[in-house]
Amino acid sequence: MAEEISFLSHFITEEIYLIKDDVAPAATQEIKTEKASPTPTKEVKTEEVAETPVEKVISSPPAPVVEEAKPVYIKPLPTEGNNLKHCLIFFEAEQPQLEAEKKAFLLKVLTSVKRSLDDVLLVNVKEASPAQIEAMLNEFNHRHVLVFNSKKLDSYNNSPVYEVKEDRKKFYMKADDLGEIEATVALKKAIWAGLQKMFL
Repeated sequence: MAEEISFLSHFITEEIYLIKDDVAPAATQEIKTEKASPTPTKEVKTEEVAETPVEKVISSPPAPVVEEAKPVYIKPLPTEGNNLKHCLIFFEAEQPQLEAEKKAFLLKVLTSVKRSLDDVLLVNVKEASPAQIEAMLNEFNHRHVLVFNSKKLDSYNNSPVYEVKEDRKKFYMKADDLGEIEATVALKKAIWAGLQKMFL
């Protein structure tokens, strides 16, 4: 080794120092880690509580009280006849029944079309209410309706006198007062023509 580097003295005149690499590797220090001792757990005793079932009581709402409809009493109207041939005749008079003179004339008129008092029903509507008239029309089966000088039946007020109207195979006619018809020839002819159309 000395021979190999002896030639360096011819080039380097300064002193040379060699440093020996004698540094020992650092000793590794063992790091002792202490294992953490587990914390002792305390046993907690839990008492089992038996659950008692609770019954749910559902109260149903009270049933509504339905009141029965009270029957409506409608005072009957004064009538005469048996309505055997389903003909209602409405008139107005101060007394319950038709005056004797007017009744006699009406029977003559009815006889001319083959009708009698038993075949019709005379109804005094002088003090009648709309509900009473409606009840009368609903209660008694009718095919013909005659109205003598009365404004009580609203459905006939606008109809021309002595003109026969038909509605669902039912016939209606409005006429003047019986006393006025008896005293007037033209009105007698008019009611005769109308009754023939209704009954014959």
